[in-house]
Amino acid sequence: MKTPRLLLSVMGLAIFSLPACESSPPATGPSSGSGGSSGGGSGGLSTGTGGSGPASGSGGSASGSGGSASGSGGSVSGSGGSASGSGGAPGGSGGGSAGSGGTVVTPDGGPDAGPIDNGDTPPARPLNVTAAKMRLLHNFRAKAADPGVSFNDNDQIATVDPRAAKMMGKLILPFGGLGTNNGITGPAGDFLVRRGYHVLGIAAFQSYDVLISDPDFYGDARRSVFEGKKYTNKNEFANITLTPSDGVAMRVKMALTYLHKMFPTEDWGYFLNADGSVRWSDVAFTGQSHGASNSPRFAKLVRAWRVVSFSGPRENECNSTNSASCNGVVTAKWLTEPSATPIERFYGVTGNQDDQHPQHLFAFYKMMYVGQPTNVSVGAPFANSHRIIANGGHQWYCDEGANKALCNYLFAVPPENINGVP
Repeated sequence: MKTPRLLLSVMGLAIFSLPACESSPPATGPSSGSGGSSGGGSGGLSTGTGGSGPASGSGGSASGSGGSASGSGGSVSGSGGSASGSGGAPGGSGGGSAGSGGTVVTPDGGPDAGPIDNGDTPPARPLNVTAAKMRLLHNFRAKAADPGVSFNDNDQIATVDPRAAKMMGKLILPFGGLGTNNGITGPAGDFLVRRGYHVLGIAAFQSYDVLISDPDFYGDARRSVFEGKKYTNKNEFANITLTPSDGVAMRVKMALTYLHKMFPTEDWGYFLNADGSVRWSDVAFTGQSHGASNSPRFAKLVRAWRVVSFSGPRENECNSTNSASCNGVVTAKWLTEPSATPIERFYGVTGNQDDQHPQHLFAFYKMMYVGQPTNVSVGAPFANSHRIIANGGHQWYCDEGANKALCNYLFAVPPENINGVP
């Protein structure tokens, strides 16, 4: 790898130029819709290896020019630096000693997460973030991380901000609405990166109709997208071919491996096990609308740390806010299937002015989310309910304004991080 060349340094903004990966086309960046991911901003660093992607519906990814580059702060230093396992994963307990000014989080399940459950996989070593204390942002094509990608090769985005009072050791995977096939940070990702979370926007295929009154299709389609295997040949899936490299699960693994190699001081490899597999028990799925149904569906397949749905999940045809009266309507089978993730880790927010509001409430009911439907007006901790009713329509409910306390609650943000970094 060639040494990065410093192009500009002014008022804390650092931009580096590095030859792009051979598998990446020139960067032009996708256009973004409302709620798109922010760039480096004040004190930020932005890199890009990705080409142009489609315009996104609910939030698009920002893109930078030039190749991927590592942030200032250099390689992890100190005796016993991170050992690498298979697939670029950090090694065992001896790896990952912190360099000067680095942040270490011990493998205790994360702040406010309680003790590690017997079913969770503990990290092999502490989190070791030694990157420059600024917003760090990287754009890259799915194929740059995995040459095996053959479908939906769109932009992906990764961001972390070591200025947070406490680095959380949790990875956020946000998913947008219908037609958002590129990776996004979305409002939730933008909120959480300022509070010590790593955020990774994966390019997931989301251009398919889920309103087909078929109890099997909902879950089969979403499982196909997650695993990169065909579980249905109906509708849009009739004419596409998927391989594991086209699925969310493999793309997360390959993106983390790629990011750990390119930006070791940010420690994306912390979320990989020693064998290179993803440690899902430190990963949160979140999304809005279409992505709000993807998130719990994916968490039924792997054991996640948390699931937070905004304006979803849906997957049924209930038209009454009296959820018990809707038993018997067309409902996705996956809602009541066994779950790899404990149900107490699932949260949902639905707007009382959303046309889909009855369906969201019914999905909470069928999946047996904790608590009773509770309006945000009661204030934190919202009666400790995981079924939240917001006063609004079909949107993300995560921002620095009216929904700040709600979003801090949903993602277990500790007191020292609740206000975020500038």
